[in-house]
This record gives sequence, structure tokens and C-alpha cells, in this order.
Amino acid sequence: MRRAGVLQRVGKRGVSAYLEKAAQRQIERDNLDELIADFDKALGPADPEAVAAKRAKLTGGTCSDAGAAA
Repeated sequence: MRRAGVLQRVGKRGVSAYLEKAAQRQIERDNLDELIADFDKALGPADPEAVAAKRAKLTGGTCSDAGAAA
């Protein structure tokens, strides 16, 4: 989101807090990426069919629906 979009969404006084939350979310994503890479290194990559089946179970979709979202 560009600066004008952030200002419009949160106003001048909310920019710092908005950016702090965005940075925290990015750090969480980076940490998850590192964790997944560690698991892949230790155990090999996840089986795509098993991932699709678990995603479908969690979201109430079908395995074919879940694979398309991945």
C-alpha cells in the first residue's frame, strides 16, 4: 500500500502504529518461512496430496478445491 493509501486508511496519527503492525506481521511470516525450511531440510518436503487433504479438512472444501488454492 502506498503512503497515500496508508494515510487515508489510518490518518497521520495512526501511521506509526500501522507500520509497526505491518512489520510484526512480516516478521511472523519470515519466521514461519524459516520454520518450514527447517522442517523441509530435516524431513523432506511435505506431500502435496496430504497437504491438500488437510487443508480441505480445515476449510471444509474438497481435496481438489484445496489444491487449487495452494
